[in-house]
Amino acid sequence: MSKSFKIDLTGQRFGRLIVLEFVPNEKRGSYWLCRCDCGNEKVIRGNCLITKHTESCGCLFLDVRKASTTTHGNSNSRLYSIWKNMKQRCNNPNASKYGTYGGRGICVCDEWLNNFPAFRTWALSHGYADNLSIDRIDNNKGYFPENCRWADNKTQCRNLRKNVLVKYEGKLITISEVAEITGISKETLYYRFKHGYSNDQLFRPVKKSK
Repeated sequence: MSKSFKIDLTGQRFGRLIVLEFVPNEKRGSYWLCRCDCGNEKVIRGNCLITKHTESCGCLFLDVRKASTTTHGNSNSRLYSIWKNMKQRCNNPNASKYGTYGGRGICVCDEWLNNFPAFRTWALSHGYADNLSIDRIDNNKGYFPENCRWADNKTQCRNLRKNVLVKYEGKLITISEVAEITGISKETLYYRFKHGYSNDQLFRPVKKSK
C-alpha cells in the first residue's frame, strides 16, 4: 500500500516516544511505529502523537499513578508544606493569596502538580536548605524547574513585582541593589526615577553638603 500521510513524523519525539517509521494499514488516518524511552515499541495513530494525547507506550500513566499513591514519608516535612502551599495559592480560589497567584494565571507545572517525589528530587538537587524559600525567577511565569530557585528573604524581597528595575552597567537590577552598589540612598534613587531622570542623572553621586 502507498504511503497515506501528509506530514512525515519519522525521527520526531513526542514525550517519551520516538517515531521510527510509517506503518501501512487499511484504517483511516496514519499510523506510526514508535519506540518508548522504556524500550517498548508500539504502533500509534499520528493525530494522537501530534495532539500529545499519547506520549508513551502507557508507562507514563503508570509512573504518574505510582508516584501519586506512593507513601513518601515526608508529609510532616517543611519541603512538603512548601509544595502543598505552592499548589494551594495557584489552584484553590479560597486560598488567601490566590488572587496574586492562580488568579493571575500562575500555575504549577504538570511534573510537580501531583508528584511530590519529583518536586523533592528537584529541590534537593538544586540547593534547597531550611533557611531558603522557593522563588520564581520571572514573577509573571509559573512554578516549573527552569523558573524556580531557592532564595533567602533578601533575594525574595528584591524579586517582588513591585520592585523597580533599572539598567545599571548593562544589567537590569533593582533600585535596592543599585543603592547597595553606589551608596546612593533608595529614597534618592526612587525620587530621581519617578521624576524621569536620565540614567546619567539617576546614578549621579550625591553632593555632600559643606
